[in-house]
Amino acid sequence: MKLLHYRLQGLFSSSLALSFFFASYANAQYVYSKSDLNEIILESKILKETCKAFVYLPENYQNSSEKYPVVYILDGEYYFSFTTEASVLLSQNRLAPNCILVGITTNNRERDFTPKADEDSGQSQDLNASGGADNFLEYLEKELKPGIDKKYRTQGYNVLIGHSTGGLLAFYSLYKKPNLFQAIVPIDASTWWNKGKIGSELIDFLNIHPEFSCKIFECRKDIKIPVRFPVNVALIDYLKDKRPKGIEYEYLELPEETHGTVVFPGTYYGLKYIFKN
Repeated sequence: MKLLHYRLQGLFSSSLALSFFFASYANAQYVYSKSDLNEIILESKILKETCKAFVYLPENYQNSSEKYPVVYILDGEYYFSFTTEASVLLSQNRLAPNCILVGITTNNRERDFTPKADEDSGQSQDLNASGGADNFLEYLEKELKPGIDKKYRTQGYNVLIGHSTGGLLAFYSLYKKPNLFQAIVPIDASTWWNKGKIGSELIDFLNIHPEFSCKIFECRKDIKIPVRFPVNVALIDYLKDKRPKGIEYEYLELPEETHGTVVFPGTYYGLKYIFKN
């Protein structure tokens, strides 16, 4: 992997939706500088394409020697801005530590976030377009994360946030790359994918590795169709009642949200839970 260049750049404007969501903190002194935002361009040998990531550095990063946890955000081109706002707000209110945030982008979302669907999955339209999750996790493990660790002062605690198929990839990472992330925040994860194979494989992995430890904050709009998505219920029930002792798990339903809007509060509450205590 070659890091082509790092450059400071104001990436996104503040999210209007977050201003409503965080209305209860109207009196908080919330501000972060656009000069703390970086854009990284990478030439990936694993993916064989040019990749981009966004990086936020905590206030006063340049004037300290402190090391920081890193929050990686899938769909960073869409969710990086408000996740940064949520993280800064939580840290300013002493509900989370200062963090480095990395917005991960993708050139092909369906390919990169999904394992290959089986022939009998009933997803004939996805057979050719999916299946790049293993390569993408390899890219995260061997190219992006080492580049972040080399460039910035990281402490070795890494969180992955993913929405929809991004949440699917977050669950997949737990047993495909068990040491890559210490915590995940899957939001309305597409665990129905490939007839729920990732959920069942994760359960099998955890049963075989009872010593495994991590933190999981799972947020969903709701589970109203268990017949259609039985693996959602099976995985939630397992993580609630049968998980290894080393796993800390919290589940939150927000039925007033939609699949598209649940990512906003899910991200905020996820970061708050992951960093509590």
